[in-house]
Amino acid sequence: MPKIFKRKIIFFLVFILLLGYVYKSFITSEKATHLSPPSLQYWFGTDLTGSDIFLKSMNALGIEILTISIVLPAIYFLGLFLGMILSYFSNDKIREFFLNLIHYWVTLPVLLIALFLLILIGAGQKNAIAVMIFILIPTQALYVYNQLETIKKNDFVIAKMSYGLSKSYIYIYHLFPNVQKGFTNYTLARMPEILMMNLALNFLGLGVQPPFSGFGRLLYDGLSFMFSAWWMWVFVIILITVLFTLVDNFVTKK
Repeated sequence: MPKIFKRKIIFFLVFILLLGYVYKSFITSEKATHLSPPSLQYWFGTDLTGSDIFLKSMNALGIEILTISIVLPAIYFLGLFLGMILSYFSNDKIREFFLNLIHYWVTLPVLLIALFLLILIGAGQKNAIAVMIFILIPTQALYVYNQLETIKKNDFVIAKMSYGLSKSYIYIYHLFPNVQKGFTNYTLARMPEILMMNLALNFLGLGVQPPFSGFGRLLYDGLSFMFSAWWMWVFVIILITVLFTLVDNFVTKK
C-alpha cells in the first residue's frame, strides 16, 4: 500500500507539470495585461509585469522537485559515506576531532549558516542547492555513526568478529544492511525541512533568480499586493500547502 500511494503522488506531480505545458501551449495568451484577475484565459491571474502566475507556479513546482531530487540523494550518499568512515577507522584522536566538529555544527542554526554562505558566494538556485547539501551532511553522518556504533555492540557482530571475518566484510554485509533502512527513512523525513529551507531562501531572494520563479519569491511578490491583487498570493499559498501535504504523506504514509 505505501508504494502504491507514493506512486500516485509522483503521478499527480507529473500530471500537474504536463498540465502546465498544455496550458502554456493551448490556453494562455502571449498578450497579457498586468494585474489581471483569474479568468478562463489566465487561471491564476497575472502579476505586475503581466506574467501568468499559473505558469510561474508550474515553473516553481518544477524547481522544487528538481531541488529535492538533487539534495536528497546527495546528502544520503555523502552522509552515509562520512558516517561509515568515522565509524570504520579506529584512530581515536582523529575521530574525536571530527565528532566534536559535527556536534558543534549541529547546534548552529542551519538557516543562518545558509544565508551567510549564500551572501558570500552569491545568490542563485545552484548555489542554494550546494549550500543545503553542505549544511545537512553533518547531521546525516552523525546519524549513521551513532547507528553503527550501537549495532557494533550487538552479540551477532561480536560473534562475526570472533570468526575472523574482516572488518570491511562485517561493515559491508552486516552493519550496512542494518543501518540502511533506518537511514533511508531518516533522509526521506527531511524532505519537508529541505522544502522549507528552499522556500525561505527564495523568499529572501537568495535562491531562484529571474526570469525563473520559486514559491518563496512568488509569495514575497504577492504579499506586496495583499488586498489589491489577492490572486498573486492566495493561489501560491494553496499550492505550497498542497505540496507540503503531499510530501508529508509521501514520508509518513504506512
